[in-house]
Amino acid sequence: MQQRQRPKSKRKKPANTRGIFAIAVCGAVALAVGAGPQTARALIVPTPAPSASVRNAIDNPNATVLPLDSSLFFVVDDAITSRLRPGSTVRAHLRDPILLAGKTIVPAGTPVQIQISQAVPARMGNEDGSVDIYFGPLAVPGGASIPLTTPTAHIDPHVSVGSYNTRSVTDTIGDIFIPGHYIYHMLRRGHDVVLGPGTLLRARTGASVSLVRGVAVVATPPPLVTAGDTPHPAFEPAPVYTPPGFHLPTPKPSPSPQPTSKP
Repeated sequence: MQQRQRPKSKRKKPANTRGIFAIAVCGAVALAVGAGPQTARALIVPTPAPSASVRNAIDNPNATVLPLDSSLFFVVDDAITSRLRPGSTVRAHLRDPILLAGKTIVPAGTPVQIQISQAVPARMGNEDGSVDIYFGPLAVPGGASIPLTTPTAHIDPHVSVGSYNTRSVTDTIGDIFIPGHYIYHMLRRGHDVVLGPGTLLRARTGASVSLVRGVAVVATPPPLVTAGDTPHPAFEPAPVYTPPGFHLPTPKPSPSPQPTSKP
């Protein structure tokens, strides 16, 4: 009898796991490189969350008090650049009115002065310019004024980290492959600060504003007292010891009484 031969089973060849692993690693690296600058940018420029106190103070027309350190927004009328002279002023106006108990305390469009305390123009060697500003007081109809503080007093050109890194890499490659390229970026001028008319700037109130009998009252905060401050009493305290060189005056003798004949 002839024995039937079993058909040979076809075994699958093992897949090339090394190639698949290499492709997966390359894809992960490419994704990481592509997502790197975006993640860094999101961490560097976060979106600020609105404050509850600011919403109640500005957006609520029935509020009776504008608290200390509330945000006010101003529209710049003149350009702010890093080529201005220190001491010059720039005009701006209030964007939104200030309402207390449904009454307009400060109308929209009230002018305010922005002082330029320091301005440094861009220079060669890729040095960017900068400008320092601070807000003058905001006038209130009736003669009072609200002092303002400047959250962003020092302004630099808005250049992202990715732009800085790209410019640095480009300069390095140019120095390697282009003869004399280092002279070009050594003589290159940096960026100037330019804030054109219509730019929105934020300031904070340095005092609280309340409505008392229909009149706006501006109250500045009391001075900060620390534990090391010397108290100032209303009366002059007695000295603990006699200061040197001090002598009490000699009292004058009083005349003795004369005896009388009558008791």
